[in-house]
Amino acid sequence: MPRYDLIAATRGAREFDLAILNANLVNVFTCEVYPADIGIFEGRIALVAPAGVEHLEARQVIDGTGKWAAPGFIDSHVHIESSMVTPPPFAEAVVPMGTTAVVIDPHEIGNVFGRAGIRYMLDTSEGLPLRVLVTISSCVPAAEGIETAGAAFHAEDIREMLGWPRVVGIAEVMDFPAVISGAPRMVEILEVGIEANTAIQGHSPQVRGRALNAYLAAGIHSDHETVDPAEMHEKLQLGMLPFVRSGSFRSVGQAIPDMLNSLPFMEVALCTDDIFPADLLARGHMDRVIREMIAGGVMPALAYRAASLNAARHYGFRDLGGIAPGYVADLVLLSDLEDVRASVVIANGRIVARDGALLQPAPRPAGNLPARNSVIIPDLTPESFHMPAPITEGEIAVNAIRVLHNRYIDLETITLRVENGHIDYASLPENVCISVVIPRHGQAAAASFAPVTEINILHGAMASTVAHDSHNLIVVGRNPEDMLLAARTLKACGG
Repeated sequence: MPRYDLIAATRGAREFDLAILNANLVNVFTCEVYPADIGIFEGRIALVAPAGVEHLEARQVIDGTGKWAAPGFIDSHVHIESSMVTPPPFAEAVVPMGTTAVVIDPHEIGNVFGRAGIRYMLDTSEGLPLRVLVTISSCVPAAEGIETAGAAFHAEDIREMLGWPRVVGIAEVMDFPAVISGAPRMVEILEVGIEANTAIQGHSPQVRGRALNAYLAAGIHSDHETVDPAEMHEKLQLGMLPFVRSGSFRSVGQAIPDMLNSLPFMEVALCTDDIFPADLLARGHMDRVIREMIAGGVMPALAYRAASLNAARHYGFRDLGGIAPGYVADLVLLSDLEDVRASVVIANGRIVARDGALLQPAPRPAGNLPARNSVIIPDLTPESFHMPAPITEGEIAVNAIRVLHNRYIDLETITLRVENGHIDYASLPENVCISVVIPRHGQAAAASFAPVTEINILHGAMASTVAHDSHNLIVVGRNPEDMLLAARTLKACGG
């Protein structure tokens, strides 16, 4: 947009499209909150002034008395696929909560459909009231040589996709052992990001000391996996930007807000990473992360800054994430500052949501995926689900995956009985099931087995092809016939 008309509107020579009067401005540049008037013209902020100082002529006026005006929330790292919907319904859910931009990593669909999956997420997010920015998945598969996925991205693939529209960086580099050891594939992918001068997201849980230095020396900029304050402090000291995460796998807690309050120059951005559908609808999206930060004692304006300006600057957007002249007019009017309740949501200068509801359904842009069933598995029999053992008869101590109530896992050692060279399912303790991972992308790889505790299935079986990060077919049960039925059902329906 030529700036002549915007400048004229700022001067008062043109009428604003929209004016917000007497709102409490959450100024994320100075972390002050004060009454202000805001003029919007052709999708951008044209004027911000102390309330009542300037006369604003506008075609539409919102009385902001008793409300707070904050920049639209930016999720600095999220996988839309975890919410089990495509981008349009995701936008319909999160925009009324105040989210106006998301930086997505589509590596879940990328691990199944490769480039076509990334392209699909771009195509189906075009023209939404939600600004969908894309980072190109660095780990397809997530761990080369360990996982088998439906595609493999190498440096040349990443280089090409970085040129696609709305692509803003390289997504979380999950295979941190490969980076630290200097494995060629990962280092070459990082070199492509460095050459493009783009943001490179990290993923480095519990990486400290010399290993962390090596990881950062490779060119990585951020991390959303840190929960330990000492680990976060070290990463901050070494120049990394933490993304404080609150989603279905983790809440902010108290340690991070305490640390943020103790280090006055500490900068963080906020993200959700993965939110399941019912959880999103019940607890919110970015509003939940801000709410938890404030509940932990973080100054509200600082929490809103972390949810907007810090993310925008990290990805190189000079006109996003704040309410200031020339900035994109993405903003939220809140009825409650600390409880983070969006009353009016404005995207690109247009009112798109009021009182928790989108004013118009999000458009459904077309996107193409390969027209095939992606659950490509071999013919299975009940014997396919018999867990082999290294002895023929007797008892054996094995490692088991213990499922914790907070959705994390741990390892424990249990004793199981073996008959005819396989684990005897009939004698399994009540709290033990057997999990089987079957490659579903047509690979020749063999199935993998592991005992699982605390799932407590006594009859039947569970199966899913939503299985981070390569999304192979995983079946859990205690009876091979039931497990076979579950696997065949998923194959028949497409996953």
